[in-house]
Amino acid sequence: MKKIFAIFVIGVVLLAVTVFAQGAADDKAVENFVKDVASVKGVEKSTIKGVKELDLRDLPQKVNLNNIDETNLAIYEIDTDAEKPVYVVTASSKFFKETVRKFAQRMLLAYGFNGEIMETTFLKTATGVVTSLQKGYVMTRDGAISGLSTNLEIIEKTSSEPIEVVVYKNSEKVGFRNMFNLNEPGIYSDYDTISGGTIVFEKGDVISLEINIPENTRVRDVTSLLDIETE
Repeated sequence: MKKIFAIFVIGVVLLAVTVFAQGAADDKAVENFVKDVASVKGVEKSTIKGVKELDLRDLPQKVNLNNIDETNLAIYEIDTDAEKPVYVVTASSKFFKETVRKFAQRMLLAYGFNGEIMETTFLKTATGVVTSLQKGYVMTRDGAISGLSTNLEIIEKTSSEPIEVVVYKNSEKVGFRNMFNLNEPGIYSDYDTISGGTIVFEKGDVISLEINIPENTRVRDVTSLLDIETE
């Protein structure tokens, strides 16, 4: 037997994969994912009679893995109709669930304005309500702002001042914005990100967006997405 990252024993198929967790993070989802990995590598699903996660500290004699971080990886034994079992190395159920949990913590708040705008105004929510210093999305958990993107059409702009989409929290600007300095008519996009924890909010805070329009400027059809992370 030859050791590299793992010791392979004749007759044992060891499958290594990278997992990008999607869907519900429960034990059944993990089991189905392991079956899918096995089927991609040539194991017929119809022959699989069971999937069992093995204890990395007490592996069968046929399998000897070194330098495995059990918090991120797991090895599963697949019971098939064949004489010898198949082993699949993939993300642990703990890592699988943690990845989905983190994904669920991110939210996109939609703002916009359909039509022409010639002066500074607050954008509307996805329900069509115009936000203001007091109106907007109410945060249900503590968290932080992590990104902002805007797409809009410039109809006319002769001012040297930029068009800005500004974030407000509880009637105060938070210092995070999208900016458009172009003077040529056309459809433009801007996006900005910020490190998590830089601009934080608490549950109950109201978040709204305002578009600042300089003089002699006309825009239309504004679409903005505010990316937030919650605890």
